[in-house]
Amino acid sequence: MREGLHKIVSLDETIVAISTPTGRSGIGVVRISGRDARLLGQKFLKTKSALEHRRVVVGSWHDEQDRCVDEVVATFFQSPHSYTGEDVLEISAHGNPLILGRIVAIVCGAGARPAAPGEFSLRAVANGKMDLIQAEAVRDFIDAQTQRQAQIARSQMAGTLSNRLRPAKEKLIDGVARLEAGIDFAEDDVEVPDNRGIAQEVGSVIQSLEEIQKTFGYGRLLSEGLRVAIMGKPNVGKSSLFNRLVAADRAIVTEIPGTTRDVLTETVDMEGIPLRFADTAGVRETSDRVEKIGVIKAFEALSDANLALVVLDGSMALDDDDQQVLLRAKGVPHVVVINKCDLTEAVTSRSLNGSVTVRVSAKTGAGLDLLSGAIREFLLERQSDVADDFVLTSARQNESMLRAIVALREGVAALGDQVPHEMVLLNLYDALSALGELTGEVVTEDILDRIFSTFCIGK
Repeated sequence: MREGLHKIVSLDETIVAISTPTGRSGIGVVRISGRDARLLGQKFLKTKSALEHRRVVVGSWHDEQDRCVDEVVATFFQSPHSYTGEDVLEISAHGNPLILGRIVAIVCGAGARPAAPGEFSLRAVANGKMDLIQAEAVRDFIDAQTQRQAQIARSQMAGTLSNRLRPAKEKLIDGVARLEAGIDFAEDDVEVPDNRGIAQEVGSVIQSLEEIQKTFGYGRLLSEGLRVAIMGKPNVGKSSLFNRLVAADRAIVTEIPGTTRDVLTETVDMEGIPLRFADTAGVRETSDRVEKIGVIKAFEALSDANLALVVLDGSMALDDDDQQVLLRAKGVPHVVVINKCDLTEAVTSRSLNGSVTVRVSAKTGAGLDLLSGAIREFLLERQSDVADDFVLTSARQNESMLRAIVALREGVAALGDQVPHEMVLLNLYDALSALGELTGEVVTEDILDRIFSTFCIGK
């Protein structure tokens, strides 16, 4: 087992879970992992074929009283050549939750226990079948909503990011070893590393890690989606624009001011990034209690947004309500959308203080391609040069990377100040520890809880 995980993960127990989604389907899969997986199969699976590694057998699953529960197809994977690194038995039965639950109950009655969320992947990490970055990628691959998300997750599962980190870690370990040798054998004429040379080597590691860390901005958009708030006063056409952008009649559209009272959201795919559009209540001074709550929620949506679309009625001169929205949007990247361009124009770009401006007609669809282009440009500006190969996709990964970079910068500064090498080593070890947490070589129960609690049961 990977060092450190033996105190957190117990591999003595055999675990079982339904690995297919809740609901009825043609086929459902029950997964068993642990040292008793083969024995449980031999006990309850009636088949003419033996359970051999990677061999598919057809038979029937029986209970303790030898009553047939279902006709099944079973596949056995022998340790260490399985997903978890343990003996694994996968049982494909009819996708009736009642039947699948019955199979799980029979296995639990014979000594196994229900698996916790992500426990199969956790055991894979514990047995060295993958690292924590790859485990997170498994979750991201399952949760992917766009082809781009799936592509990046698949690349991470193959170890792209882990492999990119390896040379930097090896160079850092080599530097630590030479510093240690210079300290331990100083009296034996062992050459003490030159501070300037060590600082240059550590500096190259910092540069490599910084290139990876810069991908997090794009990676966060990729994993969380781009939050786009559609803002404006009542009756400027926000809901009509929202319906156009999501290509569905999701929002109620009327000529009555204040129709939208709450935040309505919908997600679409652009360049592989989920765009989470939020149609908000019209912003204006009002005595209506419900409408006031809607305005508050609109400003909350604006504060949470990565991008705002400030919608103005192009057929009318700007008023105080328009100015309030424009003022609030200054703190957020935004595009000013001048709607109703099919009517006589009354709004000029000179009144918008140089903001990116697009003229559209939510009624006719004119200009929507230009608006999509402006949003696409916003995305491309945040895409790293190396994002095609790998990205940091979680806050945990980014936090570990930043801690490593900070520790190494402190080490370089200490070398420049002629601080004793014993103190410099503390910085380098802190950096190695942070990188170890990133990949899972150094783990704590808190880190594992943060990652695997977000997994589905059965994976």
